[in-house]
Amino acid sequence: MRKPKPHHDLLAIKTKFSDVDALEITRTAETTARKLGYGLQDVVDAVQELRASDFVSSSPAHSPAVPGVWHDTYTMRWGGHHLYMKFAGTTIIDIVLVSFKEKQQ
Repeated sequence: MRKPKPHHDLLAIKTKFSDVDALEITRTAETTARKLGYGLQDVVDAVQELRASDFVSSSPAHSPAVPGVWHDTYTMRWGGHHLYMKFAGTTIIDIVLVSFKEKQQ
């Protein structure tokens, strides 16, 4: 079941991910960001430039299924790449950046 609106408020995401010290990112997302040539400050900068129009969809966690956890997906062109970012969490307090990679065409 996908939703056409974000589960989490984008402004709240930007506020939470406003600096490297506050960045909550999975090891996989950090590794793929570094493979693209981005450091953690670049990840923060990209998140800060997200717009509501970059939103793709929101869907429940399914692999594994975790009740109440929603994935909000965004894509954007930034730094010469077409990025795919996915944020997952139940509330804005526990939200984590789980994907930061090049969007597959």
